[in-house]
Amino acid sequence: MTEIDISRASLDAIVAQAEDEFPNECCGFVIGDGADEMVCPITNIQNRKHEQNPAAFPRDARTAFLMDPNEHLAVLREVDSRRIPLRFVYHSHPDHDAYFSPTDRAQACSFDPGEPDYPDTAYLVLSIMAGKFARAAAFAWDKDRGEFVETPLVIK
Repeated sequence: MTEIDISRASLDAIVAQAEDEFPNECCGFVIGDGADEMVCPITNIQNRKHEQNPAAFPRDARTAFLMDPNEHLAVLREVDSRRIPLRFVYHSHPDHDAYFSPTDRAQACSFDPGEPDYPDTAYLVLSIMAGKFARAAAFAWDKDRGEFVETPLVIK
């Protein structure tokens, strides 16, 4: 991919969610295309899992996200039933830069460490510093390199 686009309205909605959920990570999807593009926020259940089992979930929602599985599945069902693209998986990095961490990669390749779960979907990471949006970065799967690479993000 040479560049990835997102609507201004979608980016603004994601930024608002990320700032509202600060100091925790937010997460969700962007589905559809063009005028049909829609932001689907998903509840981050990382704190709940951390409280229930800190040994299995050592990080809390300030440094990790885990999508609510029912909400996650509902979005995937909508994508399938409406036959629309799953454009982005997104999350925020509170008080950190917008980069694709080893944990982000592991989550993106949860079924097979050598292949992304959604190979045609971009990943959007937002840096939220002291509660305010600082930067967004998009990452796409480069099949030849077998890795996610930062890709120019165009806001339309």
